[in-house]
Amino acid sequence: MNPFDKPLSLNERRLVELVYRNGAIARIDLTQATDMTGASVTRLTAGLEELGLFEQKTDKSGARGQPKKLLSIRRTAFRAIGIYLYLDRMVGVLIDFSGAVLGQSSCVVSDRNPNGILHDAHQLAKGLITDTGTKKNGFLGIGISVPGNFGAYGTLLKAHETFEELEGGELPSGAVNFEGQDVHIENDGTAAALGEYLFGRRETRDPLFLIHIGYGLGGGAVLGGRPYRGLNGNACLPGPLFPYGAPRPTLQDLQENLNKGGYDISDIRQSPPDVQLGNKVVRGWIERASEQMRFAVQVVSGMFDPEMIVIGGALPMPVTRELVQAINSTEIPAPSRGLSAAPVVATRLGDLNGPIGAAAIPFFRTFFPGSSVERGSAYLDGRAKKAL
Repeated sequence: MNPFDKPLSLNERRLVELVYRNGAIARIDLTQATDMTGASVTRLTAGLEELGLFEQKTDKSGARGQPKKLLSIRRTAFRAIGIYLYLDRMVGVLIDFSGAVLGQSSCVVSDRNPNGILHDAHQLAKGLITDTGTKKNGFLGIGISVPGNFGAYGTLLKAHETFEELEGGELPSGAVNFEGQDVHIENDGTAAALGEYLFGRRETRDPLFLIHIGYGLGGGAVLGGRPYRGLNGNACLPGPLFPYGAPRPTLQDLQENLNKGGYDISDIRQSPPDVQLGNKVVRGWIERASEQMRFAVQVVSGMFDPEMIVIGGALPMPVTRELVQAINSTEIPAPSRGLSAAPVVATRLGDLNGPIGAAAIPFFRTFFPGSSVERGSAYLDGRAKKAL
């Protein structure tokens, strides 16, 4: 049985986030950081130790006297799976709470409709669970990042045009149960931003903005410890800056340019790095896309003033790195007086940043206060009495 089938309270989540961010921290420091009483912190952390989430170590360094007892996360004790969709296949990873990839797999998508996606994702997840010897106790669920937005109030998926079979399908934003597994569904930009926030740049404080270059141009932002979704879950999309029917900085656009240039590369992500960067069409695309992205960076900086803007998504990492280098080769104009353009960096999660971002969703929704929709809830202390 998953010990977190009953959700954590808001104050428990606050403590988890502080311990996670600090690596190891004493109870007295948690008391000062949260304005809780020492008795409350002791009681709540003891409960989290009993659940197997926290462990305690003695810090013998420093001044004389009683050594400090430091709390840390048992990062290897909990696991989740992330699924990322490509045109013809899905890629899955199984990670632990440190973000380490413990298993990786992929499969051809047999039927690109909502039920087919859920079925294939479940089968892929079952294989990863078996191959890695993952036990039910400590497995938090499956995250799926989908290429599209959601209809009114996050109810139905509005898929990208290249995934027309998913259009209008019953894939709601949030958690569903499929064949006994908790499945968490999120759009790809928000999932990638969460992955970077939790596992790519743990030292970064928000706001963090990620521009997701996939078949479309998406994005996600973490503001105040939670993803900013807007009314329907579709905020943070820079795509409208570059209308359909015109050149766009997307994987779909790059692939079309390669086809028009006479290069028979069905999937650039499967080609060798020297082909990806040595190809004249790719070099030309990077030059044009970098100019477009500088404009996007200027707009995003003016709207969100993030600490940094991360570039991630479905492009091969050699192309992503070259694109970031090209973006940074020219100074980006300030969006407004007294406001600078945010620095641009490539994802630290490599070619697996998409599926790792999807796997971040179960961790975030299980442990972090930013996932709670009841920040003013009366259920602050102890295990919550109802789902958050």
